[in-house]
Amino acid sequence: MIYRDLSEFVQLVLENRRRSADLTGGRISEWGSDEHISDLENRISEMCYWRDKQKKGTETRANYSRVVQKLKMELKSAKIYAERRRLNEHD
Repeated sequence: MIYRDLSEFVQLVLENRRRSADLTGGRISEWGSDEHISDLENRISEMCYWRDKQKKGTETRANYSRVVQKLKMELKSAKIYAERRRLNEHD
């Protein structure tokens, strides 16, 4: 009985916990929010700009490319999370 109650309590805490995201300028927003997604898109655009200014085949360009890839993966994750949250709100 106590184990079941504790298990239900932990489940409720985990369901209600919101992920947060660090935004440009030191701000914090909810993971997958419109503000978070917009910030990621701006970061990707900025990193692509700086990457494209580097000569092909250089380590610097490769570093920027890795950063762009990581940001794109984070953006994809944030969009999936936002879509799931929107679907759950409609239920």
